[in-house]
Amino acid sequence: MTCKSCLDIVERHASVRSFRPDPVDPKDLEKILEAARRAPTSWNLQPLTVTVVTDPMLRERLAEAVGGQKHVAEAPVFLVFSIDYHKVLEAARAAGVEPAEPGLGHLVIGALDAGIASGWAALAAEELGYGIVFIALYSNPCRIADILELPRHVLPIVGLCVGKPAETPEPRPRHPMEVFAAENRYPSSEGLTGKVASVYGQKAGKLYSYVLARGGYYERVGEALLQCMKERGYKPPVK
Repeated sequence: MTCKSCLDIVERHASVRSFRPDPVDPKDLEKILEAARRAPTSWNLQPLTVTVVTDPMLRERLAEAVGGQKHVAEAPVFLVFSIDYHKVLEAARAAGVEPAEPGLGHLVIGALDAGIASGWAALAAEELGYGIVFIALYSNPCRIADILELPRHVLPIVGLCVGKPAETPEPRPRHPMEVFAAENRYPSSEGLTGKVASVYGQKAGKLYSYVLARGGYYERVGEALLQCMKERGYKPPVK
């Protein structure tokens, strides 16, 4: 993969939600996983694990657990990226260290590492001609963990559908560069709100209401994560 091809892939990226039944070539899958494995990770601790889900029945159950998103069942490969302190804590004990109970800091760092790794996997998959779509698993992580029979201290955070695309969607709009980045300071507040909201057009109110309002998606995700932290052996934040 060349830098030029990477930039081309980023420029034309669009999430694919309809897949052909063609299998993912095992050699391609190995390259995708290797890209994820080589991704940067804090302290090189690598507190993550990828579960490669190819069993159609298992994908059906996972699709149901994430709100009936049919593309999870339809894509021939579904990669589940999990925060994994199970193997890290065991390795620490084997090295003669008694580790502290993992908490919020562990979770945040693990989520960042899993997010970076999944991004690298997505880039490799698209370079190889596959379509991808990210799936949020943090809204129902314990259900995903139960389905995959994951051990304690392993918490699913993001999924990636991989397969040959059955559609060619257009890239979705992004915030203008002047509100996305600024040199040596925060972007100018002049016209900031309008420029951000304009990306979504008439759908802005509906989007913000669903995601950001009291009782909205982000609040529900927070509650689900707090509950799953307790169930999966993570120390909850002190209130």
